[in-house]
Amino acid sequence: MKMPKLEYIGRVYRPSDDTWLLLELLSTENSKKRVCVDLGAGSGVLGLYALINGICEFVVFIDIEEDAVETTRLNALLNKLEHRSLVVLADDVVLREEVAELIVANPPYLPAESTTVVDLAVEGGIEGYETALYFVDYAAHALKRRGALYIVYSSLSKPEVIEKRLESSGFSNCLSKNKRFFYEVITARRCEKLW
Repeated sequence: MKMPKLEYIGRVYRPSDDTWLLLELLSTENSKKRVCVDLGAGSGVLGLYALINGICEFVVFIDIEEDAVETTRLNALLNKLEHRSLVVLADDVVLREEVAELIVANPPYLPAESTTVVDLAVEGGIEGYETALYFVDYAAHALKRRGALYIVYSSLSKPEVIEKRLESSGFSNCLSKNKRFFYEVITARRCEKLW
């Protein structure tokens, strides 16, 4: 796997085991996509990987953190991919309905330790799955029919809730890769939007 060069600023989530597992699954994508989205981009490593490896022609990077947007922009420049990238600071729908062919997302998925989410990079809400559900809903809106969603989550974030939302949002034909740690199982999934 060819990896992009990375710079880090502020509170940007550093790629870790969940990122590498998702990239391992993404590396099996066998058809080139025109428009892709790196949702919750962080450092931009997922979308940059897709560009560098010819999986996507153009990537829209979306994040709600200014540090993440700036880091992704710098990483696109570092890798000379700024002409094939759009980096957006947003927490709402940016794309019109059914425009993307692939969305890759590593949402924060750990349960928050208090009722106030402290670390947006890792805490996905009180139960841990809230941000992942938002990402699934976003993908259901933005993906074309037969588009692919790549998403990662943890056994600590009630995977059955996320998988039920995937199914009820029209996603099927899911492929999974799992990695077990002493306290959790991380799952990377590729699901296709059927309707």
